[in-house]
Amino acid sequence: MTSSSAKHAREALGHRLRDIRLDAKLSARELAARADWHFTKISKFENGHRTPTLADLERWCVVCDAPDQLADLVAATRDIEKMYVQLRRLHRTGTARYQQQVLEQERRSHRHRVFSVSLVPGPAQTARYATSVLLDVAAMSGYPTDDVDETVALRMERAQLIRSARLFHMILCENVLRAGIAAPDVAEEQLIHLLTIMDYPHVRLGVLPTAARQYMPVCEFWITDDVEVEIETYSAILHVEQPSEIAVYERVFAHYDKQAVYGQRARSIIEAALDELRQQRSTS
Repeated sequence: MTSSSAKHAREALGHRLRDIRLDAKLSARELAARADWHFTKISKFENGHRTPTLADLERWCVVCDAPDQLADLVAATRDIEKMYVQLRRLHRTGTARYQQQVLEQERRSHRHRVFSVSLVPGPAQTARYATSVLLDVAAMSGYPTDDVDETVALRMERAQLIRSARLFHMILCENVLRAGIAAPDVAEEQLIHLLTIMDYPHVRLGVLPTAARQYMPVCEFWITDDVEVEIETYSAILHVEQPSEIAVYERVFAHYDKQAVYGQRARSIIEAALDELRQQRSTS
């Protein structure tokens, strides 16, 4: 599974590779023969069906006598890799390291729009809620838990950004408030925290009532400064940077923004969920 942004980027890289080959006056079969590749490999690269490795790019430039093109080709390949980050690869290098990268990016950003279907968004999470989520993900996926504490600490640094001048507009589906993501005492603490951050001057927290007429929520997404959308799946994190695709998520967010409730109405829904949780705890 890949995002269409990554697909477009691979296709653009393929066009550049084809131009380099044509400038060298080589047919695809001639290039394959000189590089000692199967001829179908050329087609896969040039049509964007496969991303070349560094060794592939080096060989391409050597055979086509275009060493000056290598640096740009390598940079384009790295951009493609950033668009689609496999979670298994991320966890091998450590989730804390990724959280640090995200923290640094968010410090440079000014506006965040987050739509959440199932989880309280990272900036609004408590430490215990974040720990519960990360441990569950690790257990379900078979990832190591060595750096969970460090990861949570970095996520809490990210959470502090909502006290800054950065704008955080978050829309939560109502079921997020009642989902059994964490133990009851952790969930209670999390709901109280949501009520607290609602009063922060740069936080706009909306709740999408279950009964509100809406598009069927397909996925959670995060729009940063109108220039990137991040979507996390079970196996990967997708980074969408194509303006036409970002515009789609902006339209969806605008729709949910109109359907969501804010202020006292949102607070009442969160308080009702909190009351229900407390009643369940008292009778269990």
